[in-house]
Amino acid sequence: MKVKNEKFNYTEWFSADEINEHSKDWLSQLLFIKDEHQFLLNLIQTFSTKKISKNQLNQLEDFKNAINENEIMLHSLISQVKKHMNQLKILVDGVNQLEMEHGYKKTHKELFMSMNQYMLDYRTVKERGFAKLTSIMKITKPSNNNE
Repeated sequence: MKVKNEKFNYTEWFSADEINEHSKDWLSQLLFIKDEHQFLLNLIQTFSTKKISKNQLNQLEDFKNAINENEIMLHSLISQVKKHMNQLKILVDGVNQLEMEHGYKKTHKELFMSMNQYMLDYRTVKERGFAKLTSIMKITKPSNNNE
C-alpha cells in the first residue's frame, strides 16, 4: 500500500471567522502604526529645533527618512488588508469556487508573512530611531527657562 504524502498549509486550518479576525487585527495594528508615525515625526521635529550638532541633525534626518520609507510599505499593506477583508465573501458566500477560495487563502498566507516581516522591520526602525534620540537626549542639555 502506498502512503499519500500530502502537504497542508496553515491556512487550510483557519475558518473564515479566524481569517477575518486576523485581517481585523492586522488593520488595527497598521492604523495604530500610522498614528505612531505621525507622533514620531512630530517628536523628531521637536528635537530638530533644539541646538544640536550637525551629526545629531543627520541622525534625526536618518530616522525621519526611515519612517518615511516605512510609511510607503504601511500604506500598501493597509490597502492590501482592506481589499483582503472585502474579498472574504469568497469563503462565506456558499458558492463552491475552489480555485478562488484557494487563491484567497494563498493571499492570506502571503499577507501573514508580509505582516510579520513588516512588523519586524518597523520594530527595527523604531529601535534604531529611539537609540538615536536617546543619545541626543543624553548629550543635549535641557534648556533653562530662567535665563
